[in-house]
Amino acid sequence: MDLRVYPKNGKFVIQNMDNNRRQIGRCYQSKTAANAACKKLYADVATKKVVVGDRYKFKDEFKRYADERLKSAEDETVALSKASIRSYESFYRNYIVDCFPDFVEIKNAQGVVIKTVSSVYLDEITGKALHKFVTNCYEQKEATWKTVQKIISHIKTFLRDCDGDDMVINQSVFNWKIGKKTELQPDQHELKYPKKSTPIMPDEAEMLINSLYAKRNIDFYSAYKLAAIATFTFTGLRFSELKGILKKYIDLENKTIFIAGVYDHNEGRYRERTKREESRRHIEIQDGFMPYLTEWMERIKDMKNDYLFPSLRDTGPMSQHKFRSLIWKTFEEHGLATLKWRTKKYNSKFSRGTSTTFTVIDSPFKGCPTKAFRHAFGTHLVNAVKSDPNLDQNYVRKALGHADYRTSELVYGTHVMRVSEEVRIARRAAVAKAMRIKPAHKLLK
Repeated sequence: MDLRVYPKNGKFVIQNMDNNRRQIGRCYQSKTAANAACKKLYADVATKKVVVGDRYKFKDEFKRYADERLKSAEDETVALSKASIRSYESFYRNYIVDCFPDFVEIKNAQGVVIKTVSSVYLDEITGKALHKFVTNCYEQKEATWKTVQKIISHIKTFLRDCDGDDMVINQSVFNWKIGKKTELQPDQHELKYPKKSTPIMPDEAEMLINSLYAKRNIDFYSAYKLAAIATFTFTGLRFSELKGILKKYIDLENKTIFIAGVYDHNEGRYRERTKREESRRHIEIQDGFMPYLTEWMERIKDMKNDYLFPSLRDTGPMSQHKFRSLIWKTFEEHGLATLKWRTKKYNSKFSRGTSTTFTVIDSPFKGCPTKAFRHAFGTHLVNAVKSDPNLDQNYVRKALGHADYRTSELVYGTHVMRVSEEVRIARRAAVAKAMRIKPAHKLLK
């Protein structure tokens, strides 16, 4: 066995000269550290603690990795949700199995192909292999740019874990950035960049609440719509947080709601764990929200259900489909969405009845109906930070459940809210004053 230390990209690596100079392990910051690691590796090989020849097939290991993570997520004590890691298995089944290249060309120092390997191992995955994989995804599966971006990110996360488990990988693969490969990127702006959520404007939110308040006593669902829209508007909660609000955590006397967890629809259970530690928080009940909240709680006080937004069929919250339908129907009724509804009748030996589904044809909030309220709430707070001393950065960060105010500003400080004509005139005057340019037509008067 011939192991040697070589410089690479400003760092140092250990290469196996008996195996086409394949890199073993990670990169080292100094030659001294690399030599020490090389010396230890010789000793570990001699005592059979490490077998340098151990190699692992990429597809086999990725499948094992996906299965193990999914199995771990089934344990409720583990901080993993099935939804967060199910994509590994999905990407493997739908893309990697068919599209990842099954061969790789091994070249010598002069760039001449000396052999072709039919099964790709972890240490043979390079930027070229990823490039070929992305091309295959486009051609064979008609995958979108956003999808291949996610798959490449998942593959790199997997390779980092393999590196941490002392599996030999080719470190150069991390220098391959799909975002810098212009030949792989789509030309259309909407295909290349992720869709941004559109905040609901103040006049739209006011119109919804006032209209729903006037109709709240028509039936139970009319009151439900008002409670849901008002809660989204005045709290800016994430959908999973709002669905997970438990009545016992609502303190009307002190005007606070404790966000102790979320309701995970993918797993069909309440999880006393939020998106991040800072998301587990107390939020204030705004004065404008209090009348709607107290009236709603009075209406549902006799229901044997712990949730603020209860299901009428069981002890959990309203189903995701029903809640989504309720929000979109509200938008449709107030001219904020165009929907296409379909009713299907079914009659089988096990069940009979009808099911109603819909498609969103057009809406400014398409794809993010509940985020529209959170983005509006966040934008109002971020915009007011500099003008209102009562709204400091720490308060805004906590209200939104962020660890750092810079996140709040980055996500919600980029929206431009619609304003009145008077404000627009004042803004134009402020711009003219800041520019200090006297137009020629005014000088001539």
